[in-house]
Amino acid sequence: MTDKINKNGFELHNLKHVSVSQANKFREAPDAWIADKLFGYKSPYGYPALQGLAVESAVEMRLYNGIVADDCVSHALDRFASDIKLMKDSAAEFEKRAPIIERMVRTALEQLVELGKPEEPPVGSRQHNIGIPVRFKKHALNGTINCVGFLDFYYPDKQLVIDLKTTAKAPSGWSISHGIQAAVYKKAVEAMTGKPATVKFLYVLTRQKDPFVWLTMEDPDYYLKIFKRTIISLEALLSVSSDAADLLKIIPHNPDSFYWSGAEHIAAELYGDDGKAK
Repeated sequence: MTDKINKNGFELHNLKHVSVSQANKFREAPDAWIADKLFGYKSPYGYPALQGLAVESAVEMRLYNGIVADDCVSHALDRFASDIKLMKDSAAEFEKRAPIIERMVRTALEQLVELGKPEEPPVGSRQHNIGIPVRFKKHALNGTINCVGFLDFYYPDKQLVIDLKTTAKAPSGWSISHGIQAAVYKKAVEAMTGKPATVKFLYVLTRQKDPFVWLTMEDPDYYLKIFKRTIISLEALLSVSSDAADLLKIIPHNPDSFYWSGAEHIAAELYGDDGKAK
């Protein structure tokens, strides 16, 4: 009976679902997570993120619509130029990043085109949505929350999911964040289809030699355990108080985290010049 009356931490803050990216953000930078999800501050995109979005958009054009590679590259460069036009040092950044964007687009297409056409997302959506329930409390009627995710490219005939990453540093193996993402995708697709699924991440790199790396998720259980522990910790924090300001005072602020790059004005709003929660 108590479970029907008492709200869990997510319900206290009116959070209807979680996502892999938000769980990773909470684990790596809980202060930035609170700023985003509880106070509604959205950190601005930096140059690397906008570069990645331009590449992804161009690759989608080729895989879904058959646009030739040269036109895809032009699209990526035009989008990047448009997205950064009001940012500081945009001309210099465009000159530096334009050849990298072209190389990334062509590298991704060389690797992906041979797989054939992925299944197009539903009308009005850019990606396929997936979801799985995550239990954070045993035996509680309200002890689960849905985790949502978004697939870059899905090949149902092959039971294959491909996620495209753009990065400067070549991974030697799965990072915790990307491993969790791949493991959740695998679990969700297998739950949806009832069949084994393969999840691969393609990393296209800034370097000219060996410009790509493939990783395949082989051990999802390890990463799923870390993910579940993160959700349990998140719910426990949210249960402390229904007042977001109370939680802000509990979590230390780390201004050195990359999540705060370009978002110093948000930190000042929340923490003030002395770095203490207001």
